[in-house]
Amino acid sequence: MRFKPLLIPLAVAGCAGLAAQSAVAGPSGYPIQAAPVFNGALMIRVGAAYVEPDSSALSTVQRFSVDDPTIEDDNPIPVDVGVKLDLDNDTTWYLSAVYMPMEHWGIELYHYNSASHDAKLFSNAYTRSTFIGDFREDIGDFDSYTTSLLANWYPLGANCLIQPYVGLGVAYVDIEEDFLRPVFRDGPANRHGLITVGSDFSWTAQIGVDFNFGPGSAWQVNASAMYVDASPHINLGFDTDTLPPGFGAPVTLPVRVRDDFDLDPWMFNLGIGYKFSF
Repeated sequence: MRFKPLLIPLAVAGCAGLAAQSAVAGPSGYPIQAAPVFNGALMIRVGAAYVEPDSSALSTVQRFSVDDPTIEDDNPIPVDVGVKLDLDNDTTWYLSAVYMPMEHWGIELYHYNSASHDAKLFSNAYTRSTFIGDFREDIGDFDSYTTSLLANWYPLGANCLIQPYVGLGVAYVDIEEDFLRPVFRDGPANRHGLITVGSDFSWTAQIGVDFNFGPGSAWQVNASAMYVDASPHINLGFDTDTLPPGFGAPVTLPVRVRDDFDLDPWMFNLGIGYKFSF
């Protein structure tokens, strides 16, 4: 993502706000200045986070070689079983704290809690480019949690009313599976399966802006967009019945996926903050 084109209009607006302050004088005749945000300030924020994972978190193909169970010494044919797992979006709450140890730099600790993603499993089967069946199952919810530690850079001066920033850091993503139920389909075969998902430690980046309420105010509104490159490991297993053309009976295929799960969420945050100056 190119941050510079986004920062330029914010910087112009922020410095316009600073110029407007110089026209407002206090009782002593000196301009009223905004509360400093650098050199020891601590900002606490709380708000809403819209969490948008990768729309196709898992997409893979399992390849099998199968025989007709009704014919002895039959020549095996190839069967490809596609597996796809989709997650939907969710809105939850977030909390962050930013400490400003020096001019233009801040250290942020961010956490969003319990984003619930409905999961849908899709599977289809082909033999020699001939479609031979598919199914779709709702398999419950993934609850994701993300904690990030970022170094933020603030390009404007301490007294600008609008403070854009960019940040880069590390993130830990954890997924709970308490609400996932077994993958199953109705029918005589009573097909079912299990799924487990791990956690991941990776990098994260963000772009955001703080809007101060006014000169001398410690309150602010924050908006930011954050990306986490999260790929926890997934184990997914289920059995599916297929009937290739010319076969006298269905064949049960054991689908077993052990792969990385591309969660890769975007977080769009909107909150309110309070600035403590020391």
